[in-house]
Amino acid sequence: MRSLFGFLGELTVSFGRLITGKAYVRWDDFAVTIQRCGLDAFLLVSLISMLVGMILAFVGAIQLKMFGAQIFIADIVGIAMVRVLAAVMTGIIMSGRIGASFAAELGIMQTNEEIDALKTLGVSPVEFLVMPRVLALFIMLPLLTIYADLMGIIGGFIISIGMLGLNPIEYWNHTQHAVKLIYLWIGLIHSLSFGLIIAISGCLRGVKCERSSAGVGEATTSAVVTAITSIVIATAIITFICQILGV
Repeated sequence: MRSLFGFLGELTVSFGRLITGKAYVRWDDFAVTIQRCGLDAFLLVSLISMLVGMILAFVGAIQLKMFGAQIFIADIVGIAMVRVLAAVMTGIIMSGRIGASFAAELGIMQTNEEIDALKTLGVSPVEFLVMPRVLALFIMLPLLTIYADLMGIIGGFIISIGMLGLNPIEYWNHTQHAVKLIYLWIGLIHSLSFGLIIAISGCLRGVKCERSSAGVGEATTSAVVTAITSIVIATAIITFICQILGV
């Protein structure tokens, strides 16, 4: 716990130096990290989000069909995806894809004593290696979540129109009426918190890993488990707060 607070303190100082223009950052590497956290994940996010939207449509149809209210599938899919599911699924995908990658990269650097070399040169490893990764995922995860919202709604639309015979215009109108702007903001709050959780979990486990191949493997596994567990806990906390606030 002490190492976590120390790590977060160093990260906060690094962001402060970035804001004041004193941080040592290689922006070319940051651009590559942005691509890895965003563009390279589009195909996987598209597939998973669309399938989740289809599954929601099927599950909703089973119950709503008994009441002749299949059109409310649009409400179920739209609200569920925009409010929480798109952010959660994207977060879990990025935990396995990017969180593990961050932990492995930094773990190998720790094993090869590259992080010690940076300290010897007077460069903060947190500022040079960790901060760009945290910033990249913090920026890209909300954008991926908005894209996942769209793909999930399209998945529900395909099933509802193609297999359940619903009217496409009526489906679209129901979606517009059901999905409020506040739900989008709640989803973005989820995604911003998940971005920080995944990046910090991966980087912390990588920086603190043991200097061996087994240590790198343990750090990678621990980063994914920590990130997914924290995402579930954060989702529960945010949902509880929203319930109290009545949103």
